[in-house]
Order: sequence, then structure tokens, then C-alpha cells
Amino acid sequence: MTSNGLERGIRKNGFKGAIRRGIPMSEITSFRIGGPADLVLYPRDLEELNIVRALCRDQGFSYLLLGNGTNLLVADKGVREPLINLSHGFKEIKKQGHKVMAGAGAGLPQLLNFCTANALGGLEPLAGIPGTVGGGIRMNAGSWGAEIGAMISSLLVMDGAGETRWVKRSQVAFGYRGIDLPAEDIILQGEFALHKGKRDEIKNRMEEFLRKKKETQPLFQPSAGSIFKNPPAIPAGRLIEEAGLKGTRRGDAMISPLHANFIVNMGAARARDVLGLIELIRQRIYKEKRIKLELEVLIIGEQALA
Repeated sequence: MTSNGLERGIRKNGFKGAIRRGIPMSEITSFRIGGPADLVLYPRDLEELNIVRALCRDQGFSYLLLGNGTNLLVADKGVREPLINLSHGFKEIKKQGHKVMAGAGAGLPQLLNFCTANALGGLEPLAGIPGTVGGGIRMNAGSWGAEIGAMISSLLVMDGAGETRWVKRSQVAFGYRGIDLPAEDIILQGEFALHKGKRDEIKNRMEEFLRKKKETQPLFQPSAGSIFKNPPAIPAGRLIEEAGLKGTRRGDAMISPLHANFIVNMGAARARDVLGLIELIRQRIYKEKRIKLELEVLIIGEQALA
């Protein structure tokens, strides 16, 4: 079955959500890089998500979850696999006592604003991370020594068979930029255990973390965030800086002079330019330090780097 046939099948089975065909991924990723996606699907509820999951499984399509596209480099030729985006129906944020339940499609900035408005503290170090709740949980997003996993009390997930279940924090292990959860499980909602505080103090802490981030990271240039995970002994950015690679360019892709673990799009960068810089960094750091840098950014699409 082609993507056209998949779309027809999804519609025939009652899917009423938005479907976008041939959308340039450069329009919906923070890197502003990437060719067209054959199919982007926006289920509005569990029923529509199940329709998409079941048909993709039955027709032999692998699919990818797409959040805000903030930790993503898409190949220049685009993406053939269907992309599923939860931002049209899984965005509710609500509180129950000192706990906050947030849908996977909600933005992390919206979650932090909600917590501030309700005087609930704990997530302030995540200020400035632009992804979604689901993406942030899946990669255990962190900043300033804090990680989102530390605040999670339970997760609502959909498994590969389309069944939903609650997973307690004690049943999953959060690691550095990851979670021990089957790849086929879709995170639908996170429950955060926070603490009561004073609204102004929480707001001030969040603004201070954001101010520091603006001073040290190129937040106002298109990028995919940190390119490499930090090795145990030394931050990746410091390794790259010490190798003299700050400001190095390939086409319109440049290793940021502000933070060496960021590659920024200076205007018309292509995925191949970024991949060239990634390979240059990896080779240089291994040659000089015998350290193999591991990617933090996810690379998808045709001819993506393994």
C-alpha cells in the first residue's frame, strides 16, 4: 500500500483529524532543515490514534512520532514513513493537589507556565526547552543538572497492541537522555509530582534559568539543540571548543561560536551540511581525545546517517 492508500484507509475507518501531505519538514522543525514528509497525521483522541496505529501495523508501515521537531535533523530528501503528531488532541494540562497531569502533545513551555500560574515548583530548570511533554519524557530532557524524569510519578502509555495503561515511576528507569520504555509504546500523558511554592519565587527562578540559557546557548538561531550527549568526564561542548571547531562552517551550517555543542542554520543549511560537521567533530574528537561522541539529536529520513 502506498501513502495514498494508507490515507484512504485511515479516512475510511473514521479518522477525522488533520492530514498533511508533502509538507516540507523545514517548515515544522526547529532546525528549519529537511525535505518533504509524505504524510503527517494529527489524531485528535485515542480512537483516532488507534486507527492510525492499527492500519500502519496491518499494512506494514513503520511510523515515527513527531513532537515539535526540536531535537530532529531531517534528511534533504525528506521522510517516507508516516509521521504522527499528538498536538491536535493530547494537550490538556490539569492539576490535582500538588500533581500536574500533562498531555504528551502539550508544549513544555506551556507546562512550565501552568505550573508557575498554579504556584507549583520543581520544573523551573527546564525553562527554555522548546519541545513537547511527550518528547521531553521520552528523551528525559534536562538542563542545569535537573531532568524531567525526576519529577514524573506515573505515565499513561499506549502499547503496540493499542492498549493503554498507567506505568508507575518505579516501573521505568530514566537514564541520561532516555527512558527504559519499549520503543513501540506511545507516551500519552505524564503525571508530575511537584511541590507547592510561591508564584513569584517560582517565576523568578524560571526567568533566571532562562536568562542563563540565553547567555550561553544560541536560542535565537535555528538549531536542534545539543547535537551530542555529554560524555561522563567532560561536556561535549568543551571537547569541541578545545578542538578549535567553534565557528566552523559547511555551507550554511555552523558550529555555534556561543556553544560548541550546537550547530546552527545560518539561513539555507541542508542536512548534508550538518552531517558533514557532525562527522568532522566525531573524527576530530576521537583523534585527539579517543572519545566517541554519541548523538543526542535524532536523524530521520532518506539516506540518514546511521
